Amino acid sequence: MQGKVRMLLLDAQGNPLAERNSKNSVMRGGGELIARLFAGQGSPITHMAVGTSDAATPDDFSLAGLKNEAVGEIPALTGETDVELAATAFSIAVNAEKRLVTVKIRGTMPNASAVGTIREAGLLSKGEGGTVLYNRVTFAPLTKGNDHELTLFWDVSFPYGDLQWF
Repeated sequence: MQGKVRMLLLDAQGNPLAERNSKNSVMRGGGELIARLFAGQGSPITHMAVGTSDAATPDDFSLAGLKNEAVGEIPALTGETDVELAATAFSIAVNAEKRLVTVKIRGTMPNASAVGTIREAGLLSKGEGGTVLYNRVTFAPLTKGNDHELTLFWDVSFPYGDLQWF
């Protein structure tokens, strides 16, 4: 499994202000989420979120959530820091040549959401059992104003075929 994200920050007129590209790390809770889905338990990815921390992911990948707190002189984000993903945010593509099935996810933080300096993002599963952080990416800071839109394009790829190389 491999994941990557492209982030695009646009001004009020739709002009690009910044772009970031990053590969993600699947958290232990994310691995458990996939295992539970195989067993017919748990809930799927329902939200995406952003945060303020650029701290390294722990070696045991035990991170359970993104942070929204001040970092030095830079204040916490204002407005909502997560957004629900509609069913139309997901599409599935198959690349037979590379033997990959890829889930493509597109989510947008509205203007009034997550205003401030953003350094991390992730996909969440919110269900009756609580919230699970599936994955996390960190990146060079993006400063989002209340008249900016931030769109994240996630690609999560699953290999198939003879996985002896894995």
